[in-house]
Amino acid sequence: MIHKALAFTLLALLPAAAIAQDDIPLLRPDEKEAVNRQSDEFNKALEPVLADAAKSTVRIWAGRNKLAYGTVIGDGTEVLTKWSEVARRGGSLLIDAGDGVGRHASITGTYPDEDLAVLKLETGDALPAVKWSTETPRLGAFLAAPQPGGRPAAFGVVSVLERNLRETDQSYLGIMGSIDFDGPGVRISEVTPDSGAAEAGLKEGDVILKVGEREISGLLELKNSLVGISPGETVRLLVRSRNIEKPVDVTLGNRPELPKFNSDRLRIMERMGSGQSRVRSSFTRAIQSDMRPEPKQIGGPVVDLKGNVVGITVARADRTRSFIMPAAAVVSLLENGKAMDPSLAEVRNDDAPAQVMNQGRARGQMQRPQRSPRALRQHFEEMQRLMEFMEDELDALDQGR
Repeated sequence: MIHKALAFTLLALLPAAAIAQDDIPLLRPDEKEAVNRQSDEFNKALEPVLADAAKSTVRIWAGRNKLAYGTVIGDGTEVLTKWSEVARRGGSLLIDAGDGVGRHASITGTYPDEDLAVLKLETGDALPAVKWSTETPRLGAFLAAPQPGGRPAAFGVVSVLERNLRETDQSYLGIMGSIDFDGPGVRISEVTPDSGAAEAGLKEGDVILKVGEREISGLLELKNSLVGISPGETVRLLVRSRNIEKPVDVTLGNRPELPKFNSDRLRIMERMGSGQSRVRSSFTRAIQSDMRPEPKQIGGPVVDLKGNVVGITVARADRTRSFIMPAAAVVSLLENGKAMDPSLAEVRNDDAPAQVMNQGRARGQMQRPQRSPRALRQHFEEMQRLMEFMEDELDALDQGR
């Protein structure tokens, strides 16, 4: 357990150490030396916290190419790592535990929905298996990820608590709202057939005033009011229909999978100032952090200030966001999930070209964009993600002052 004095040292050094030199323009030589000195002191202060977890952290190589980090699990002869980074290499992989012994391993199973794979050591002695902690990190809690050998790979804080990032697992009301409606609430412009809204009898022109006891001021407020409510649950709405206000119970469904929008703006902003993981979304249980591991450092354990392993890194999303799978979710997956044969598993790719919804544009013709309800909904969600990205950037700037 880390001593309280060391904890205060870590927290005191964090603001200065968390700012990389590349983020600070026009450093004088003496300032650069001070930043380097503080970074070294901070890293050394972290080493006792990372010591145990580092013994269960490995690098995974294919020839001379470093692919990812991995976490030693089970009896010490298995390694959990990021599927999308090792899948394209196939064959025999080399495990580097930092002890000077190269161990060969092969992929024995995959969990493609969570972008994870299990490797089996084929040579060398077993390694120390990770000891999971199911303690849930609180918002703002300090986290760190080790390198093999004990030095920090990344550190930061919990910025968003555990949530489901998979769109199709989110609750779905089944309406489109009028974007030009000025009154209180959300006026329905379209009701999706066979949705919960349709089954509850909601009609075009109805106005949603409340979800439960929460007053609705607009489309964003309506979406936020459904966060944390699972598909299959019933919500009570206050609806004004033909100037009569009445309660309406709606059973929520699953959000349908929408065609990808040509979101080049978002992808460019996400790439600014950082590398990205090939697969960085749609995880069913993910904690968001501002730590900044390199994409090839994804797959290793994450610890709290006490050195407890509270999860593994699963993606570097952009300059200010990384995702961590909580330890409880990892344990549940390994114990209850069914691993897939790697030869049959597909690899997701979040960098795949987006579907062009206006085919005329693909042919070089200038046409008016299609404004279907699905296209508008996807565009609305993309703009929300852009807003969230900009908020994260502004928060990062405020913290760096």
